[in-house]
Amino acid sequence: MGILIYEKHGRGGFVETCGHIARQIGDGKAPTGHRLTILNTLLVCQECYNVLGFETFSSLSQLPIQDIVVSTDGRMERFEAAYDALPGRSCVCAHCLAEIENGAKSVNE
Repeated sequence: MGILIYEKHGRGGFVETCGHIARQIGDGKAPTGHRLTILNTLLVCQECYNVLGFETFSSLSQLPIQDIVVSTDGRMERFEAAYDALPGRSCVCAHCLAEIENGAKSVNE
């Protein structure tokens, strides 16, 4: 997880999101979609997940980082292309996200 400095929580971690999830969080709603942990945590809505093809490489989430970086089957390249195409990609404070989720899991893991 990366580190940023936020006005409310100070130095802390962040989670990347598509613009749709960022809007949900900005509205104070627990995000609905998919949580992928590929090099960092990424939350994407169902639409972005489907349209950009995240299901084709979501299995990268189950690999150790050293295997992800050196994968030769093209999944990492497809992930990078989908990641680059995410509309409105944003960083959200991990503390703020945890406060919103308030213990209720609504993002698929």
